[in-house]
Amino acid sequence: MSTHDPSLSDTGEFPAVPTASGPRVQVRAAARSHVGRVRRNNEDHYLIARIRRQLEIASTNLDPYLIPPLREEIGYIFAIADGMGGMASGEEASRLALSAGLELVRDANKWHLDFTDPAEVDDLKETCLRYFRQINRRVYERATSHAAMEGMGTTLSVAYSVGLRLFVIHVGDSRVYLSHGGGLEQLTLDHTVAQDLAISGKITQSQVKSHRLRNVLTKYVGSPGEGIDAQLQSLDLVDGDRLLLCSDGLTDLVDDATIAELLRAADDPQDACDRLIDAALQAGGRDNVSAIVVHYLVEDD
Repeated sequence: MSTHDPSLSDTGEFPAVPTASGPRVQVRAAARSHVGRVRRNNEDHYLIARIRRQLEIASTNLDPYLIPPLREEIGYIFAIADGMGGMASGEEASRLALSAGLELVRDANKWHLDFTDPAEVDDLKETCLRYFRQINRRVYERATSHAAMEGMGTTLSVAYSVGLRLFVIHVGDSRVYLSHGGGLEQLTLDHTVAQDLAISGKITQSQVKSHRLRNVLTKYVGSPGEGIDAQLQSLDLVDGDRLLLCSDGLTDLVDDATIAELLRAADDPQDACDRLIDAALQAGGRDNVSAIVVHYLVEDD
């Protein structure tokens, strides 16, 4: 059984800083995860992290005009992983996916914090895909080397932002949403058999939510082979945009219209997380449910 508090929450409000990629952006983020009303353990794991690079001059006799304007470069990582495999296996898969990803970022020769050069964007995308392949291999090797963990895997949805530039990389049926101008856009595609049937026209999109294969994954971290075909996209945010990362314990029970309304109604990210999780619990809470909510606010110089 998980040692986590069944209703674990975290909040973070980061100061606005000037970046190489644009204006001063304040990032406010919060997360909450709940075991639900049916499951015995929580197989969801989440992550909120900040990467920063800063040059601070402690002392110098250089003329002031020789000192270039200093800036602090910051990136933000948000991630949700929903394990599968039953009991400890699913919990271990999601935990390992996030911890392996953190190791890769920590040990990287280069942190991608400046996107004024388009080549940097392409480089980051290649890095993200490579990281997902390495994480996939770590989870698969753990599953195949321990009989009790055979067949374990996890979804993995990651959002990375620098200033107002956002990158999303995703495998599985956890989701990333963008709340923009009061509307709600699902940025990720569910990698499930039911969704594939809808794409091929064999069922309608409205039938996906109730289809018996709606939770059978076609792509997941921990799959055999050298790599996984992760979904990757980038977009530009604007002042007031809100980001939601969540496990299917939320989206299976709360429709998009309700999610959009709850995100609009909450001025504080933690309040939004609480409202979303509570809505899933009130609807039955038959699965673990986790949410990360991020607010992007542009400050005037």
